[in-house]
Amino acid sequence: MRMTKRILSGVMAFALILCLLPVFAPEAEAVSFTDISDAETAENVEVLRMLGVVDGTGGGAFQPNGTLSRAQFAKMAVVMTGRSGAVGQYQSYTIFPDVRASHWAAGYINLAVRGEGEKNEGKLLSGYPDGRFHPDEDITFGQTVTILMRMLDYQDKDVGAVWPQGYLNTAASIGLTDGVKLNADAKVTRAQAVKLFRNLLTTDQKDGGESYAHKLGTLVPDVILVSVDATADDGTANAIKTHENTIYKVADRPADPSLAGRKGTLLLGSNKRVLTFIPDESTKKSITLSEAKADEMIDMGGMHYSVHSSIVSYYQGEKKQYSDIFPDLRPGTVITMYFNSAGRLDYLFAGAAAAEEAVIVAGQGSTAGFQELTDSTSYAIYKNGVIASPGDLRQYDVATYDSASNSIRVSDTRLTGFYANVEPNLESPTEVTVLGTKFKVLPSAAASLSSFKIGEQITLLLTEDNQVAGAADPSKVRGNAVGIATEVSEESATVKLFCGLEVKGNPHLGKNNVGAYQGQLVRVSSYQKGDQISLSRITSGNIRGDFDVSGRTLGGQSLADNVRIYDKVGASALKEIKLSGISKTKIDSSSILYAERNYADKVSVIVLDNGTGDAYTYGRFHFTPARYTEDDEGNESFAGNATISVEYGNGKASPTAECGGGYRNGDFGGIAFYTNQSGEARVTATARVSKLENVPNNAWRGETSVTVKGTTYPVADDVVCYNKTTGMWMSVGAARSFADTADLYYDSIGEKIRIVVVEQKK
Repeated sequence: MRMTKRILSGVMAFALILCLLPVFAPEAEAVSFTDISDAETAENVEVLRMLGVVDGTGGGAFQPNGTLSRAQFAKMAVVMTGRSGAVGQYQSYTIFPDVRASHWAAGYINLAVRGEGEKNEGKLLSGYPDGRFHPDEDITFGQTVTILMRMLDYQDKDVGAVWPQGYLNTAASIGLTDGVKLNADAKVTRAQAVKLFRNLLTTDQKDGGESYAHKLGTLVPDVILVSVDATADDGTANAIKTHENTIYKVADRPADPSLAGRKGTLLLGSNKRVLTFIPDESTKKSITLSEAKADEMIDMGGMHYSVHSSIVSYYQGEKKQYSDIFPDLRPGTVITMYFNSAGRLDYLFAGAAAAEEAVIVAGQGSTAGFQELTDSTSYAIYKNGVIASPGDLRQYDVATYDSASNSIRVSDTRLTGFYANVEPNLESPTEVTVLGTKFKVLPSAAASLSSFKIGEQITLLLTEDNQVAGAADPSKVRGNAVGIATEVSEESATVKLFCGLEVKGNPHLGKNNVGAYQGQLVRVSSYQKGDQISLSRITSGNIRGDFDVSGRTLGGQSLADNVRIYDKVGASALKEIKLSGISKTKIDSSSILYAERNYADKVSVIVLDNGTGDAYTYGRFHFTPARYTEDDEGNESFAGNATISVEYGNGKASPTAECGGGYRNGDFGGIAFYTNQSGEARVTATARVSKLENVPNNAWRGETSVTVKGTTYPVADDVVCYNKTTGMWMSVGAARSFADTADLYYDSIGEKIRIVVVEQKK
C-alpha cells in the first residue's frame, strides 16, 4: 500500500501527516504512507491508525524500520486500551524525576504506571530500579511483550519468576508474538510494534477466553467492505458499507481505500461507530482485465482464470454473482480475486481503490508528476482502461495511481454543464453538483474550482472513478460525455455514460420526440441554468467499410482493445455486445450504422444494424389476438389490436406491444421492440428461429457451444432455458440435469443457440 502526495493543479502539495508528538489529535482523512512497501506492514499500520494508536512521522512517512522510545510505546499502549480520555487527569503527576509534568508523555506514562480500575488492568509498566523511567530510551522486545501481556491481564505470578523470559515464553504459546522473533534485549522497530499490536487484538485474554478486541467494543465478524467512502443516511461522509448493505459511520478516522473489498471483522465502539477494521488472513491476486467471459477472465498478459458463474462478485458497491456482472466488465477493469484457506476462489471485487490524488496532464506526452504519484519510475499506464504509452496522453487528461495493479490510470472524461451546487463552500469544496449529479472532489481540484461561481458553465475533469480532479473553462475545453439514454420522457432523461456515470435532467422534449432518444447513443451537456440538459443523438461517424471481426478491423482501421459494439434493429434500443460474442467472421459495411475513432486513431465505438441477432428479446410468446365485441343484434365491432410480449424468465417479460397477426401463443422466438413517439412499445421486427430436436447432453461442449450433425453452434451468453413440464425457467446447468435431451432454437443471423427447452419424457 503506497500513499502519494496530494496534487494541486498538477503541482505536488504534500498531505499533512500527524506525528507521534506530545499532543494527540485525530486525522481528518484516511492516510497511507510513502515508505511502506510491505503489504502486511501496511495493513497492520492501517488497523492501528484507525484506532489512533499510530501516526506517521511527517512528510508522508511512517519510518517502519525506526525504533520506538519507552515514552512513545507508553502512549501507544494507553491509546490501545481506549483510556486516553483520562490522560489529562494524570498529566500533573510527577512519579519519576525524569518525567516532569511538562513532559509531553507525562499523562500517558503516569496512567500506564499508576493504572486505573480494578485488578491489574490499568498497571501496564514500571520504572527502573534507579527510580527513573528513562522515557527516551529505546524500548526492548522483552519490555514490549511484558506490557502487551499485562494488557491481556497476565501478571508475574501467571508466567513464572524469571523476567522477561516467562512473559516471552507464554506470549509465544498464545500467539501474541507470531511473526516477530527477537531476543529479549533487542530494540523493536515501528513495523514490529504494529505487528504485535495487531496480534494483540486477536489474542485471547487470560480470563474469559475472548480476544482483546472484545475489551474495546463489539465485534461484527465476516463482513466484506464494499465501500469505505459511502454516505450515511444523515449525510455523514466516509462511512463504511458492508456486503449486507449495512452502513456504519466511523468513530474517528476514515478507513483507507485499500481496504475496499477485504473480508474481516469490524470493531464498533459504544456508539456503534467503527473503531477499526481487522482484515482476515486471505490470499488475493489483482489483475487488469482484458476480457470477461461466461466462465473465465483473461488478463492483459493473456493469463486465463476460470470463474464459476455463481461466484460472489462485488461490483459498483453491490453484491452480485459473476454471471450477473461479466457482461458489464470492460477491458482495463481491475479485478481482485480473494482465495480461502483451501486455495479456492472465494469472491471477486471489481474496481480499483478510490483515487486519493491526481495529476492533470500538462501536455501531449507529459508524465510530469507521475513519479510522485507512484514513488517509482516502474509502472504501467492505462488510458480509458486500455494499455497506453506516454505518447497517448493529452493535455487535460487526468492521471491517478492504483497500487493493487501498480498502474497509472488515465481518464479523458470531461463533463460540461452548469455549476449547480457546492458543499460545504466554494473555498473548500468536497462535493459539487453538475448535470444533476453529485461528484466527490479531490484536493487537487480545489484551486481550479475556486475560479468558478455557482450558476456558471464549467467543464469538470474526472478521474477513472469519476471524482473531480480539476475544472476548466468550457470555452477552452469542451465535454465529451457520451452514453445511452436509458429513460426518456418529455421532462426527464437519464443517460448512462460510457464512464459509468448516470446523469439526469430535463431535456425539454416535445411529445413526438421522446421515442427518438429512448435507448439511443447520445451526447449530453448543459447550456442553461437549472436542471436542463441537452441531448444530441449520434447517428453518423467518421469510418466506413466492412467489419472484419476475426481481423479486428473496420474499414482497415484497427479496433481499440476496449471497443464498444452495439447492435439494433430498426428503431430499437441499442444492445451492447462483446467482440468475442460475434459469431460471424465479417459484417458487411451495409450493416454498419456508425463508427468512430478514439485518441489513438483506433475504432472505439461501432453501431450495427441487425448485424448479430443479439438485439432481439428471445423467449416464449404471449400473444393475444385482436379483440372484437358483438352487440345484441350480432354485429361485431373492433375492441383492440392484437398484442404480444416475450417471457424469458420467472417473472421476467418484455413490454407488451401492439402487433399484427402471424403469431401463436406459446411459440418460441425473438422480437425486437422500439418506443414510438408517444413512448409506447411497438414491434419493429421478429427473429426467425430454427429448431434442433432432441439434442443429447453429450453434444454440449461445456455451456458455450453445441455440436449437432457436424455443425457447431455457439450458445448465446444470455441464452434462456424453459422447462415445459414445470412451466419454470432455469439455468443451462439445471436444464441439462433435468433431462437427457433438449430442443434448441437458434437464430438465422448469428446462428447462436438462443433458447433451450426441456421436458419430462413419457
